Amino acid sequence: MLNEILQGKRLGHYVPIIGWARSYQRAWLRDDLVSGVVVGAVMIPVAMAYAQMAGVPPQMGLYAAIAGMTAYALFATSRHLKITTSSTMSIMSIAVVAPLAAGDPAAFMALSSALALTVGIIMLVLGIVKLGFISDFLAKSVMTGYIFGVACLIAISQLPKVFGVPGGSGSFFQQLQQFITSLPETNVYSLALGVGTIAIVLLIKRFKPLIPGALVALVVGTALSSLLQLSEQYGVSVVGVIPTGMTSPTIPRIDLGAIPFLIGGAAGIVFLAVGETLGTARTFAAKYHYEVDADQELLAMGAANVSSGLFQGITIDMSLSSTAAGEAAGERTQLSSLVSAGVILAVVVLLAPLLRNLPSAVLGAIVLTSILGLFNIGEFKRYYGQRKTDFVLALTALVGVLASDVMTGLILAVLLSLVMLLYRASRPYIALLGKRANGEYSDMGRHPDAQPIPGLVILRLDAPLYFFNANVARTQILAQTAVDPPPQAILLDLGASADLDIGTSDMLRDLISDLRQGNIDLLFAQVRGSVRQRMRVTGLFDHIGEDHIFLSVDAAVQAFLSRLAEVPPLPAATEAAEHTP
Repeated sequence: MLNEILQGKRLGHYVPIIGWARSYQRAWLRDDLVSGVVVGAVMIPVAMAYAQMAGVPPQMGLYAAIAGMTAYALFATSRHLKITTSSTMSIMSIAVVAPLAAGDPAAFMALSSALALTVGIIMLVLGIVKLGFISDFLAKSVMTGYIFGVACLIAISQLPKVFGVPGGSGSFFQQLQQFITSLPETNVYSLALGVGTIAIVLLIKRFKPLIPGALVALVVGTALSSLLQLSEQYGVSVVGVIPTGMTSPTIPRIDLGAIPFLIGGAAGIVFLAVGETLGTARTFAAKYHYEVDADQELLAMGAANVSSGLFQGITIDMSLSSTAAGEAAGERTQLSSLVSAGVILAVVVLLAPLLRNLPSAVLGAIVLTSILGLFNIGEFKRYYGQRKTDFVLALTALVGVLASDVMTGLILAVLLSLVMLLYRASRPYIALLGKRANGEYSDMGRHPDAQPIPGLVILRLDAPLYFFNANVARTQILAQTAVDPPPQAILLDLGASADLDIGTSDMLRDLISDLRQGNIDLLFAQVRGSVRQRMRVTGLFDHIGEDHIFLSVDAAVQAFLSRLAEVPPLPAATEAAEHTP
C-alpha cells in the first residue's frame, strides 16, 4: 500500500483534491470564483465576531478561517461544506478555556489554539481508525434541544456588547439576571450601532440575499466609529489594533497541567462537531448526488483544526450559514473555499489596520443575526405533535444547557442519547405472526386478516438480540405459554440478529430447556449464517437440533404441520386418565 501511495496510485483517495482537480470542468470556474468571493466577504466579519465570542482577539478568527478552509479543501470529500469559525465551537471553546486561563489574555489565546490542535488530533485518530460512525450516536431530538440551548447562551453572551454594558458569567439565568441589572448603564451609541447592524443584515438578506449584509454593516459601523470618534468621545468599545499579515505556524505554549482538561473538553467538542458536520455533509451530498466518506471527512476536519491551532486560530467546524451562502452563489467544488481563504488573507495582509475602530456592538449584532436559525421552534412543535418522547428529550437537553453550562449540557445530551438508545434496544418489539390469504406471515396486531397456526406460536423479534435485551425477550416469549392449552411449539424469527453474544446464547439455551420441560418445542427461522456459526461455536446448535432450525418461517411452519400430522391423537380414555389428579 505504501508503494502505491508513493507512486500516486492511491494518493487521490487520501487527498481528494487530486481526484476532482483532474476532472475539473472549465465551466465550473466562474461559479467557484464568484461563490468564493461572496463567502469570503461573508466570513470576514463573522469570523471576527466568533473569535470575540470565544474570548480571543478578532484576528484569531481570521487566521482560523484561512488555515481551516485551506486544509479542509485539500482533504475533504464534500464539495460544499465550509469548515471555519462557528457559533457553537466558539461558545464551547470559551467554556473549556476560560477556567484554565484564569484571566490571563496570553494564556487564553494559547489555550484556545491548543484546544483547536487537540480537537484536530483526536479527529485525525478517529478518521485513521475509521470511527466516523460516532456521528450517528446523538439523537436528533436531543441535538435540537441542545443547539437551541446553545443559541440562548450565545445570545445572552452577545447582548451586553450590543447594549454596551459589561458581560456576565455563569449559567444562562445568572447571565440574564446580570444583564438586566446592567441595563441602566446602556451606552445608547453602542445600542444604536447594534440595532442598526441587525436592521442592515436582515434587510439585505430579505431583499438582496447575494450581498454580504454583515460585511456592509461592518464597513458602515467602522466608518461611523472612525468619523465620529465614538470610542474616544462616547465610550463605545472597539476591537483595537489588528496585526497585519498572516502568522507563522507554531505549537502553542501552555502549562502541561492543562493538557488533561483540554483533552476532556476536546472529546466533547469532537462528538458535537462530527455530528453537526457529517449530518450536513450527507444532506448536501444527497441533494447534489455524490457520496461523502465519513472517515475521510474526519481526517479533513482534523487537518483543518490542526492547521487552525498551528496558525494561532481557534476550534472550527462546519458553518451552516457560510455553506448555505456558497451554495446560493453557485459553488461547485472546494476551489470555492480556497478562493474564500485567499480573500480573507488579502484582507489580513492589506486592510487589517482599517479595522481598529470596528465597534464590538457591530460584531455582537452580527453574531445575533447569524444564530437566528438555531432557534428551531418548529422542530419542537413537530416533536410534540408526532412523538411526545422526543419532545421531552429535546426539552430536557434545552433545560440542561440553560441551567448549567455548555459542556455540562453536552454531557447530558450524550447521556440522554445513549440512554434512549439502550432503552429502546432493551425493549424489543416482538410481533405475533399469523398467515394471511396471500401466504405471507404478518403481525396479527396490525393485520386482522392474519390467522394463527393451531398449536404454533410464531414470534418475530424486530430488533437484534443482545445481552441487555435477552431477558426481556425471554419474558415475553414465556408469556406466550401461559395459555390453556399451551402451544406445542414456539417459532422464533431471528432475521434481525446478525450475531449472538455469550449472554444471549446462554439465555436461549436455558429457554429451550425450560420449554422442553413443558413439552414445548422451540423452533428457529431465518437464522443467518453468522448466527449459525456462533451457535456451533457455543454448542447451542447441537442443543437446539439441526431439525429445529429453518431458512424461512414458511419452511418451519410446513415442517411443524408435517410432524403434527404424523403424531396420532391420544385415545379419549387415555387422555382423560392423564388429566385425572
